[in-house]
Amino acid sequence: MRIVNVHHAWSLPPRTRGVVLVLLWTIVVAVACASFMGHGTAVLVVVATALLTVVVEELVRTAMRYWLHTV
Repeated sequence: MRIVNVHHAWSLPPRTRGVVLVLLWTIVVAVACASFMGHGTAVLVVVATALLTVVVEELVRTAMRYWLHTV
């Protein structure tokens, strides 16, 4: 009997996927509403800053994981 190791590209648990989708939908609606009210640029700056913060955090986490693995 052969055991197949299935690797899913999405690393988050199934319940987290729904939360991420709801969060993204909320951000899209908030940006759209703010754009209609004339504050689209400010909201886009805030969202872009938050996304850059998350990316930097993930890069640092990956670098630390690599560094701790090699040391």
